[in-house]
Amino acid sequence: MKLQKGKSAFGRAMDDVAARGDGSLISRDFPRLIEVEHARVRPRADQPRRHFDEDALRQLADSIDKQGLLQPILVRALPDRKGEYEIVAGERRWRAHGLLGRATIHAIVTNGQPEEIALVENLQRVDLSPLEEAAGIQALMERHHYTQEAAAGALGWSRTQVNRVLKLLTLPETVLAECATLHLSRNAMVELALAAGEGEREHLLSLLRRGASVKALREARAAAAGAGEGATQAPKPVPDRTSPTPKALSTAVARLEPLVTRFAASPQPLNPAQRRQLEQLRGEIDRILSVI
Repeated sequence: MKLQKGKSAFGRAMDDVAARGDGSLISRDFPRLIEVEHARVRPRADQPRRHFDEDALRQLADSIDKQGLLQPILVRALPDRKGEYEIVAGERRWRAHGLLGRATIHAIVTNGQPEEIALVENLQRVDLSPLEEAAGIQALMERHHYTQEAAAGALGWSRTQVNRVLKLLTLPETVLAECATLHLSRNAMVELALAAGEGEREHLLSLLRRGASVKALREARAAAAGAGEGATQAPKPVPDRTSPTPKALSTAVARLEPLVTRFAASPQPLNPAQRRQLEQLRGEIDRILSVI
């Protein structure tokens, strides 16, 4: 590459920046900062956030009224509508300006992927509910045909983290409604989504209603998994109930006793499946005792 004569390295570097009147410099690649009419900006129809708390919006409007807009919104120019823009990130700030009746708003014009920018900005600000996070990631993957690895790379997450959050979309509507009522964290909801069946999920919900921590949920799931493994080794009911031999009975008791002891030592309540297993075994034991 030929060097330009008469220019130092610093001088050549200055070709990549534009001088501002106060002596500071700004890169030519920096997104444009504009002041645009509030009415010329519109929200994105597919933006991740679905709920806007009116009280929180009013508080934000009061803050902007006193302190000014500390962070411009992000917009992209609409190619088919000259002079109009679509919000990429910052709809709450735009709505708050509307509450104040402000005619204009400061915005940064970006050419990046709107879905990625909006989702990442909201995630970094911890600005979405867990379900909105999951729905936003799913929409991002579907729109761009991303794998979980690609979505993780765009968000700066691990693939495992993306996978676990997406599991929230498998929760039944009734469970999601209760999660909203209990104001559960993302990690607590993930534990519910990872539950092995409806019975275990209901057990975890009962713990959450009593204020259980995420650690307690994980311990409950681990205990249920351990108990389930033990239950699968329990002996089948004796086929001939009327004439059990002493040897067969002793063998069955020897196998069953440690399993029952293990259940009894568990600090966690039984889930419905475990209860049914024990009730079935109790019925078999009662029938054996009735003929001995």
